[in-house]
Amino acid sequence: MLEEKEKEPAMNPFQKNESKQTLFSPVSTEEVPPRAPSPPKQSPPKICGSSYPLSIAFIVVNEFCERFSYYGMKAVLTLYFLYFLHWNEDTSTSVYHAFNSLCYFTPILGAAIADSWLGKFKTIIYLSLVYVLGHVLKSLGAIPVLGGKMAHTILSLIGLSLIALGTGGIKPCVAAFGGDQFEEKHGMC
Repeated sequence: MLEEKEKEPAMNPFQKNESKQTLFSPVSTEEVPPRAPSPPKQSPPKICGSSYPLSIAFIVVNEFCERFSYYGMKAVLTLYFLYFLHWNEDTSTSVYHAFNSLCYFTPILGAAIADSWLGKFKTIIYLSLVYVLGHVLKSLGAIPVLGGKMAHTILSLIGLSLIALGTGGIKPCVAAFGGDQFEEKHGMC
């Protein structure tokens, strides 16, 4: 027996098989045990009393909170510039409108990031964190004992830039994500 093993060459997986013998034999379908039937596909949880998926409620609540924080901050932004940072009316109005314009321009950037780089889910998560960071910096810039006027101005402008990037960046992704939750049975008519 030992002599037979010594005579057989070691099998090299990279060496071309010169023999006509195959390493594997085909298996007939009769030898394979039948598979158990797969369980029926469960439908996602629904909102109480409707046929809409539960994820719609989370998307709507998330969008409500994001819009509430954005418009709540934007409502007092000019007053913040005038009475806290002591800017003149022209500067306050210019920065306010520049911020507003940036918020409406950045959805193009958010869509490009989502479509060509991160995908809509990662874009929503990452730019939501950028959005929250912008609000944190903006809030830190409003603390009177934290630095001088220059620190308040820098924190406020960086915070506003991050808020504009975040709010505009997630806007096209959240709309597309919300639309993906509906099926054909939820059609208009």
